[in-house]
This record gives sequence, C-alpha cells and structure tokens, in this order.
Amino acid sequence: MIAPSRSFDYVYSSTNDLDVQTKEDPQSGRPKVTGIIIKDEVVQPTKRFWTSLYARYGFAGSVFKYFSHEEVFARISEVETDTLRLCVERNPRRGVNRLLAVSSPSRPVVQHDDLMETLEKYGSQGIRYSEGVFESTHSPRIGANTFDIAEDKFSNRFVISVPVDGYGLPQIYLSLLRHICSNGMIGYAKAFRSSLSLGRGDDDVNYSLVRALDGFGNDEGFAALRQRFEAAAKSWASVYEAQNFYKLLVKLTLNQKLVINEAAANSDSGILSTTLKNNSSELKTDDESSSPFIAAFHKMSGDVSSLYGLANPDALSVKRQRTLPVNCTVYDLLNFASEIATHYADDYGSRLSQAWIGSLVSNEYDLENSCDSFGDFQDFFVDRNLDGETALDLQLLRN
Repeated sequence: MIAPSRSFDYVYSSTNDLDVQTKEDPQSGRPKVTGIIIKDEVVQPTKRFWTSLYARYGFAGSVFKYFSHEEVFARISEVETDTLRLCVERNPRRGVNRLLAVSSPSRPVVQHDDLMETLEKYGSQGIRYSEGVFESTHSPRIGANTFDIAEDKFSNRFVISVPVDGYGLPQIYLSLLRHICSNGMIGYAKAFRSSLSLGRGDDDVNYSLVRALDGFGNDEGFAALRQRFEAAAKSWASVYEAQNFYKLLVKLTLNQKLVINEAAANSDSGILSTTLKNNSSELKTDDESSSPFIAAFHKMSGDVSSLYGLANPDALSVKRQRTLPVNCTVYDLLNFASEIATHYADDYGSRLSQAWIGSLVSNEYDLENSCDSFGDFQDFFVDRNLDGETALDLQLLRN
C-alpha cells in the first residue's frame, strides 16, 4: 500500500556541492556512506542514486576503493559543469528522506501527483512502489478475454512501470492473471517489454502515458507469452531450473523479504498456501531450515539431494543439471514463483521473483515438451531420458 504521506521533491545541484558522510565499516575497515548532505539537508542515498550517477558520468563504484568520494566528485566538477536534478523521496513514516536518481534538468520527468491521477482515471488494478518507480496493472482494451492453460483460467494484462525520479523511461510489460489465486505473472524480459518516449523536457509527458493506457494492444506479444506458458505445462522442470529458483528463494528468505500473509495462506489457492495453512503462526520466515516457503518448494519439486543421492546438487555439472528432471513441471515452478511475488514478497522480492519468471519464459526450457514423451516423472527412470541415457546411468550419480 502506498503511503499517502509520501512525496517527491526535485533539488538542483552540482556534484561538487554534494557532501558525503561516511563511517568506518567494522567488517572491512573501509569508509561506508551513511548519508549525503544536499543544501544543509542529510538524505540517505539509495542504490538507484549510485546506479544513475555511474551511468551519467561513465564510471563504476570500484573507483571509491582508490579515491574518496570528495575527490571523485571534485574531479568530475572540474570537467563537467552541468547541473544535476536530484529526486528526494520524503516519507515521515520512514523517519529519513531518501535520495533517488540523478538526471539532467533538460530531460522530462513524470510528476507523482499527475501520475496517480492518470493511473486511477484509466482503471488501475493495483499500484506498487519501489525506489522511485511506480508499477500499475491494467486490462488491455482489446484482447482481455479469458482463456485456459493447464485447466487454469487466465486473462491478459499489462503492467506499466513509470519512474518519477527522472532516471529511465516508462516501460510496459506483458502480464497474465491467473484467476484461481489472483496471481499476476509479469514478463520482465526484453521479449515482452516496450518503452514509451516522453519527448523533450518541455513536452507534456502525460500525453504518452494516456495514449499507452488508452489504446495499448499487443496481440502477437500476448500470443507468444501464452504459448510459453502452454509449453511450460508440457515440460518437466530440470534440476538446473529448480535449483535456480531455489537459490533465489533462499536469498529472499534469509534477507527477510518474505512475509506470511494469513489471508493468502488460508486461501487454498496453491501448494504454497496449502502448506502454510493452519500453521502460519508457528513457522519462521528468516531461517532456511525452518522456512515454510522452502518446505513448500521441496514438497512440490522433491528434494533434489534425496532424489539423486547427492549431498550438494551443485556437484553436478550445469550440463547434467539441465538434462535431469525434478518432480514438477515448469508450469508449477512459474505458478509457485508468481504466488511468492504476488502474495508473500515485499516490493523488492516481488520484482526479483517476477524477473526470474520473465527470464525463464523468454528462453527455451531445458526439457521442453518432455511431458509428451514422459507422462510421469518416474518414466525418466524406467525409459530413456532426453539425452539417451538409461536409468542405469543415473545410478552413477549416487556413487
């Protein structure tokens, strides 16, 4: 939920006027940035601030290993005399104002209040915010009909991502809505993305947003995204694909980016909610060994270590991991990831999970259409697998 007290201010300054506050990191012994002073105000820099600064002046963060921040900013000012536009996010609930991206004053910027008015006017189905970027889900005017994939009902949606800090262009991503549990699957990949031009600094940027929201349609893109999900339902997930998401799930768990939502846990909408039901208050979410999310994942895919008698699945080569199956389909993995992203992850975790979905569906699956040859997971062990290896070959993995 977007806090109504959040606001965004634009401050104009040069790099030489930025005063960096640091303190010694007890682990590395090196200076660590704790704040940046802009016109006598201390603000907390975000990752987006550093990323936009590196992109603007063409250097990387590694330069601060050899030079102080003051020296780097002073040398930039000797060559570049331009003024920066800095976006400051003010949120009294957070207790500290955050410094978002830097941009050129000549570039157009979408104002927060105008954006909210436009999104609400054109039927937003949910607005999310994370570090200077707002995302809103919408139904396409044409092609929003319901269709079936693997006995589940889906509808086409699109997500518009709009930065209000001046860094980057608005993006539109194709999305699918799974009706049974209201899971939104967003194609965060180049194949399912299009950019909006905002024109010049003095142009009305809302015109581009209104035109996109009013008439967006991409029949070919939606058809391609639908085909990838239909193929996912016919493809067993490989060890590599399952382990790839498992590592992301562990990362989100240990960084406490997942929260058990009681309403979602009791909805009976999927294997994850079923596992969480009736014991959500007893299970922790910040420890891998006791995480209900990890337990639900192993229940769906099977424990790879137990399946193949390995202490660590990473002992297998990537090539071998791509040819061995787990006990679920790629479609199951996609639904699990989308349920995490929609119902249990914070904004950061949700975007990482959706990005993983987009990356997976935009490429060919390791065992694509393998369900046509192996209708059951156990068939991999009584017949020949996709590489022509017999079941006896799999026994070598246990030795």
